[in-house]
Formats: sequence, structure tokens, C-alpha cells
Amino acid sequence: MDFIIYIVLLLIGGCFGGLMAGLLGVGGGIILSPIQYYLLQSIGVNPSIALPMSFATSLAVIFVTMIRGTREHYRNGNVEDRFLKQMMILGFIGAICGAFISTHIDVTLLSFLFGVLCIVAVLNMILIKYPDNDENISKSKLGHSLLGFAAGLLCGLLGVGGGVIMIPALTILLKYPTHKAIGTSSASIIATTLGGLIAYIILGLNVSNLPQFSIGYVNILQFIFLTITSTFVVKYAADLSVRIDARILKIFHIIIVGYIGLNMIGII
Repeated sequence: MDFIIYIVLLLIGGCFGGLMAGLLGVGGGIILSPIQYYLLQSIGVNPSIALPMSFATSLAVIFVTMIRGTREHYRNGNVEDRFLKQMMILGFIGAICGAFISTHIDVTLLSFLFGVLCIVAVLNMILIKYPDNDENISKSKLGHSLLGFAAGLLCGLLGVGGGVIMIPALTILLKYPTHKAIGTSSASIIATTLGGLIAYIILGLNVSNLPQFSIGYVNILQFIFLTITSTFVVKYAADLSVRIDARILKIFHIIIVGYIGLNMIGII
């Protein structure tokens, strides 16, 4: 593949990742990982290396992007911080566990199960009315902690931030209004991606035949070009999300999560 095309595709992928992070509070790994997987194979990287590398580098990009996006969501008053500490600590631990587990089990099975989970989440989003204020937000520390760990586990296993599941769970199970769910998810994802990132770097330190400019499973070249556009776009997307009606954001969530679920299952 021509180097210029390679870079352009990375920059475009970063734009989509930043848009999803800022507008919908999801990391965008579900877009960033397949793009990188394709690009790495196009330059001759073995699929067994390309897959964990695409996961790890996506997490590195999401980590930086979410720091920028969370700052905007916090400034807009959409980060619920009462239970954020528990979610972040358990998410960090879950992501480390997920990354280590991913090297010992069939990722295809995980992708299918994740897809089924997405479809279940979509059905709930369609059938259940989202809360429209902060009054009914759950005060369960256990519920927030379990959600943080589950999101972290998915983060480490599949190279996604965890927001795809976290936002439906925050709204359906923990009664968060949409805008607060998006902002709180963004903040929590900082911890989950950091945990997964550290684990993938350690796991890749002794792996041979990694492409140039790699630290463990993180490819610095891809990280730089994906991050350039994602961090630029996320600020404007986060500001835009505040001005969009919660019902429209809900529709976007249903479309995105539904597509991801069907794709993971192999239907589309």
C-alpha cells in the first residue's frame, strides 16, 4: 500500500474515532481496530500480531481522546462524579484482566458474545424510556463497581473503550439521563483504556517480528496519526452533543450499537 494512502486512512479513522468519542461517549475502538487490522496486514504483518496490535493501539488513541473529551463534558456539567472513582478503579482492573485473558482464548467467540450483548442492549434501549433528569440516578456503589469492571473486561478483551455497553447500562440500569451517561462514560473510559494499554504493552515486550516503531503491541506510527485527528474532532463533537436533543442521541446510540452487534455476530 502507498504510504500516503496509508496515512490518509489513519487520519480519516481518527476523525471517526473522535466523533464517536465526543458525540456518543464511546471510545471508537470498534472503528479504529478494524482499520488498523486491515492496514497492518496490508504491510505484511502477521494476523496473529496485527489483531492484538490493533486493539492495543486503539486503546492508546482512545485514552488520549477521552481525556480531551471528558474535559469538555465536565465543563458542560455532564460528568457524574459521585461513583466515578469506583467505576474507574474496577474498570482499570477489569481491563488488565481482559487483556491477559484475550491472549489465551478464541477472540472469535468473544466477538460473537459481545455482539449478542449489543443486540440485547439495543432491544432494551428501544423498549425502555430513558430518564430525563438526575433525580433517579442509582446510588448503588456495587452496581457502579460491577459496571466499571464489566466495561474494563470488554476493553481488554476486544480493544474497545467499553462505552458501547456502559452507556446503555448507565441509562437502563442506573437511571442516568443521556447526556450524563455520555459524559460519565467518557471519564470512566480513561481508566479502562489505561489498564488495557499497560497490559498490552507488557504482553508485547517479548514478541518477535513486530513492525517498526512499536512499544509492546502499541504501534507509535499509527498512534500518532490516529490521535492527531481524533483529539481535534472530539472537542467539537463533545460541545455539539450538548446542543443535540437527548432523543436524537438515543437514536444514534441504537444505530451504532445495533450495527456493532450485527457486525460482531457476522450478520453484516
